[in-house]
Amino acid sequence: MWTVLFLVNPPTIALALVLGLAGALFLAWRRPAMRAVTLCLAALYVLILAAPLSSLGTIGESERYVVWDPLVSFQDIGGVERSENFGVMLDDGRVIRYSPTEPTVAERAETAEMEAPNAEVLHVHEGSDGALVVTDTEGAPVDPGSESEQTAVETIGQELEWIAQQAEEGPWSLTDGLALQERVLNTLLFVPIGIAAFFAFSSWPARLLFGPALSLTIESTQWALASGRSVDTGDLLVNGVGSLVGTLVSLMSVAIAGLFDRRSRTRPPTLAEHDRP
Repeated sequence: MWTVLFLVNPPTIALALVLGLAGALFLAWRRPAMRAVTLCLAALYVLILAAPLSSLGTIGESERYVVWDPLVSFQDIGGVERSENFGVMLDDGRVIRYSPTEPTVAERAETAEMEAPNAEVLHVHEGSDGALVVTDTEGAPVDPGSESEQTAVETIGQELEWIAQQAEEGPWSLTDGLALQERVLNTLLFVPIGIAAFFAFSSWPARLLFGPALSLTIESTQWALASGRSVDTGDLLVNGVGSLVGTLVSLMSVAIAGLFDRRSRTRPPTLAEHDRP
């Protein structure tokens, strides 16, 4: 299911909203009985989002955890700001530290104190020609072409390439998680709920509160099942926004349908219609 997040981007978001408007226009013109459809859709959302089949075997085995701050879910959007200096620990326990400029003696000593007593620490910085230079804790250059030098250069080179790719992708970064995509997907999922509720109910409180109430039901069910899924107030927020977007799309569709309906009533009759007995 999480692979769907790779498809969430501005073009697919626009397509989803256009499809939502097309569906709302159909409902605005046809006006089918929507209450039964809305209730079935809500039940389907609860089954899929609150109690997926993959987690049925873990019901009651996890702690019930609630994220009360809705802004926590948005803190990692766009990636975590990184210092120019960073370190990488290899599987064999060696530590490679990178800095754009050559570290001072004090910085080398501080790094050595932070790591395990017997850990080998290599420092990588950019030379005057832009090439990566590898030195040891004492500041002595590591033998060019040695295994340590090659490993340090390759590791830091990959990290720098990854950081540059993330910066180029911006908030839609796939290399640093899918936080924004997940928030947007949770919003889009509730647009159909807002559309269905709009045409199912004539009361504005029911139209506006049905989506948030469904989201609260889903989160409460996740909390009650304790199957490893945390309850996040951020989900309540974005689900509510999605439902509101669905309501606005429905209003737009009603306005468009009304406009075409008025035009059809006020247009002059055609010659064929005029000649009818």
